[in-house]
Amino acid sequence: MFKLIITAIIQSAFLAVAQFFMKVGMDKVADYSMSWAFLRSFLNWQLGLSLLLYIIAMVIYMFMLKSFSLSLVYPLTSISYIFTILLAMIFLGEAVPVVRWMGVLFVMLGVGMIAR
Repeated sequence: MFKLIITAIIQSAFLAVAQFFMKVGMDKVADYSMSWAFLRSFLNWQLGLSLLLYIIAMVIYMFMLKSFSLSLVYPLTSISYIFTILLAMIFLGEAVPVVRWMGVLFVMLGVGMIAR
């Protein structure tokens, strides 16, 4: 079980960082238009890095599925919620209300119950 939890934390960290860079990269995408400039705006390093990190997270997830029960693996990946919110607060300056933190707490309590 310890191996699963450590692997889930690593996978969730990759997933959260991928989501962070997806947000940063999408903020650089031009407003929608039928033009080459719009399509070229998707070619920024943040979106490229996001894609790479998503692939790494998916490979780790596939390893987890190969080695452990889906009913354990899937809930544990919700650890990425915490990482993603922290990244948004620290690097994007997003305000996270108490109600949202309470929701994350309830999810984590559920994960803890499943992991036991």
